Amino acid sequence: MALPRLLMRVIDPAQAYLDEHRLDGGPGHQPVHRGAVVFGPGVPGGSRPATDAERAALAEEAARSRTDREADLADVEQRWGPELHRAADELLATGAAELVLGDRTVHARLVRFWRGDDVLETTTQAPRSDGRSLTRISRDPRRGGRAVLAAHLADAAV
Repeated sequence: MALPRLLMRVIDPAQAYLDEHRLDGGPGHQPVHRGAVVFGPGVPGGSRPATDAERAALAEEAARSRTDREADLADVEQRWGPELHRAADELLATGAAELVLGDRTVHARLVRFWRGDDVLETTTQAPRSDGRSLTRISRDPRRGGRAVLAAHLADAAV
């Protein structure tokens, strides 16, 4: 089985890196629940499928959450645009950057490979929550570059 992994490292090193550093529990890991379920006392077996009304309420909450996130992202880009672009330039030049935006700190590292795409690793420290992400970044200037890195840094800061 080592041969396919070795070939993957040669053919697509960025994907091999992503596979080795998965954030979701590893290969073959499935989420605990595929759909909406309800838990609690009095529910036989501890859980049951959500009703249509409960699924509709979840969909409305998800839409509100998405709208709120988009507004927060626009606010971060407006308030911290120059800092985001400076950090993106630093990432391109040195491969690492630290960005302090108010009460949040984003540590970013651009993992470069001898061929193919790069991987952007971000770690965010914030008062209410911390986060980590891995993102494949194209080296093609039409699909990657400074603006794309700045957008990913803004997303990490939200």
